[in-house]
Amino acid sequence: MARGQRLRDNRDFRLWWGGTVVSSLGDEITIVAFPLVILLLTGSPLHAGLVGAVEAVPPLALALPIGVLVDRTSRRALLVGSAAVSMVSITSVALAFLGGEPALPHLYAVAFVNSLASTVYRIADTAALPRIVGRDQLGTAAGQNEAIWGVSAVTAPPLAGLLFEWAPAAPFLVDAATFAVVAGCVLGIRTRLGADRPYPSVRWRRDLTTGARTVLRQPTVRALTLLTVVGDVLFAGIGLLMIVLVREHGASAAQTGLVLAAPAVGSILGSLLASRLEDRLGLLPAVVGKHWATAALFALFPLDLPSWGVALVLGAISLQVAVLNVIQSRYLMSLVPHGRMGRVEGFLTFLGEGGTPLGYALTGAALDRLGAHGTLLAFEVVLLALAVAATVSRGLRAPALTEAEEGTGQRLAS
Repeated sequence: MARGQRLRDNRDFRLWWGGTVVSSLGDEITIVAFPLVILLLTGSPLHAGLVGAVEAVPPLALALPIGVLVDRTSRRALLVGSAAVSMVSITSVALAFLGGEPALPHLYAVAFVNSLASTVYRIADTAALPRIVGRDQLGTAAGQNEAIWGVSAVTAPPLAGLLFEWAPAAPFLVDAATFAVVAGCVLGIRTRLGADRPYPSVRWRRDLTTGARTVLRQPTVRALTLLTVVGDVLFAGIGLLMIVLVREHGASAAQTGLVLAAPAVGSILGSLLASRLEDRLGLLPAVVGKHWATAALFALFPLDLPSWGVALVLGAISLQVAVLNVIQSRYLMSLVPHGRMGRVEGFLTFLGEGGTPLGYALTGAALDRLGAHGTLLAFEVVLLALAVAATVSRGLRAPALTEAEEGTGQRLAS
């Protein structure tokens, strides 16, 4: 990308953005459609939950080796190949409806395969982005990437529901079509997305730990990652906590849905504001301010707010989280050498996916033992601790020695 060129004038970024939008929309449609199909066929919430558990296995168990492959093979081939695998697996569900009903083992297999392909795509996609945009545009690109999730989270669930009501196979046909579009977008990108040939040889013992070593040796990335991982664990079960909270106050199903939609709206707004906030405030004030603001907002929940008030506060918190996500993404892409982005992203995916079930379990246990208001208090204590940690963190004050870090990266295993 030419220096000073606007993102909208970057043809390759437009293709990347279009493919990511379509991919995210298709993924969200399937996330909604899969439990609906399971419940239609079995009437069992247990099986619906087990499908979710199956989908959690690939990113948790295979993210690290996938990250190695992203740095050691063709990223373009991985992106196109994973889209093709997803298209075939999802199409098989739609075709099964033509012959009657898909078998339960078939759905479990598709859930696993599609989750594996999606994990490959996400890691390779994130690792390729710094090659597509210039260093001075990484913040804007990260913001647009965060906004994509918010838009998909708002539009996909109702769309998936409407498609499912029309025909159970329809959501899967639409999702399969999105993967064809994604593959076309990736093939149209002219920029080299990964390493030059011949590709570096794989040394599994060293390469599997490169992502962790890179994060731990860069003070800024290490501090941001620690804050984000703890926050992700804490907020993994926030939806469950909010449902219990508003239902205790007599909220209807529609009002509960409004509350659960608020994070997506907040995420969109936060992704649009993140770069401006960071440019005006700088890294340390932006991150520290976010954590104190989140703790202050969360303290409003025990005040017996109406459902619309809960939605506003939750949306505002999500805005803060989106801001931090964008800032972390920009610093990650700026400070980590390009040749190690896949392994770093694989490590971060492993941390994120490992923290999600833990966060759900902790939230459920807290609700069972402490009730909604006791759990809110426990959350507030952790949020205040995070705010203090961000305030005193030396890593956030460390200079961003990008060139030095790149030199270090060449001396380490690249």
